[in-house]
Amino acid sequence: MLLNADLTRRILEAAPTILYVYDLQKEQSIFQNRRFGELLGHPSAKMNPSDWTTFIHPDDAVRFPAHREKLKTIQTGEVFFWEFRMRDANDNWRWFQSRDSLLSLDSSGSPLLIVGSASEITEQKDAEQRKQLLADEMRHRARNLVAIVQAIGRMSRPKGQPEVNKYIDTFMGRLLTLLNTGGIVLSSDARTADLATIAESTLAPFGNEIRPSRILVKGPALALPERVAGGLALAFHELATNALKYGALSTEGGSVSLTWNLSEKNEETLVEIEWKEAGGPPVSAPTSEGFGGMVVRQSVSREPGGQAVYDYDPEGLRCCLSFRTNRRTV
Repeated sequence: MLLNADLTRRILEAAPTILYVYDLQKEQSIFQNRRFGELLGHPSAKMNPSDWTTFIHPDDAVRFPAHREKLKTIQTGEVFFWEFRMRDANDNWRWFQSRDSLLSLDSSGSPLLIVGSASEITEQKDAEQRKQLLADEMRHRARNLVAIVQAIGRMSRPKGQPEVNKYIDTFMGRLLTLLNTGGIVLSSDARTADLATIAESTLAPFGNEIRPSRILVKGPALALPERVAGGLALAFHELATNALKYGALSTEGGSVSLTWNLSEKNEETLVEIEWKEAGGPPVSAPTSEGFGGMVVRQSVSREPGGQAVYDYDPEGLRCCLSFRTNRRTV
């Protein structure tokens, strides 16, 4: 059943959003179902076809010409988004988002008419702001926690007991690695951490003890969830600690490379990470697995296809970590 003209008009007038048709070449609206002034609660005397220019935030008014020029490049099937603020009758700024698509072309094939809608997103923006404030507070507390943990570690070191101090240093290194990784995750809106950032942050303290050029980190961008990020950070920390004590970083000419590759397979991403040492003392396989080896192995054991493989080549230790993830590269 077709809608009659009266019902169509009533639907357009009652819609809780602004519907419009905009002429790009004349740079003016040629149809609008209702005025912004009405939606914002302003007296009807203030309403006119261009009332939105009266109520728009000055900063957004400055940005509008750039958005209008972008619209002049719109193609069939594209939807352009734009966010802006409007002042309501109570002098509050309310957020709106416009969605624009191509309605028609002129005789030369250039965009002519745009059809669009502008819907209020104030509640969404307020929620995002509260979320950001909470994330900022969590990051601040995480930084404070790192400082507190470091202070406790320093004060807990007994004098004249090197064995105890060694255990404290080992524990502190692992704990700070996890805390720093958590800070990286918190800095991301998606609560993920980039693999390169994890590697560089974890290995940076070791570069302070030796020439940074002796540690190579290289690989494509990959966003990982917190669980995987924390496991890999601990694995890198253990490998670097071992290299500094017994491996390639324990000698002047030794070096380490941490590289990785990504490949798509069956709608998943296969991640292959290689830790490779060179120029250090001759390598031999351990008689039993220590805590560090267990940490490295468990870093990927819970992931699909996760495995850690050691190659005790006398010329240099090689450790390969691999797992599958459905996370897209960033």
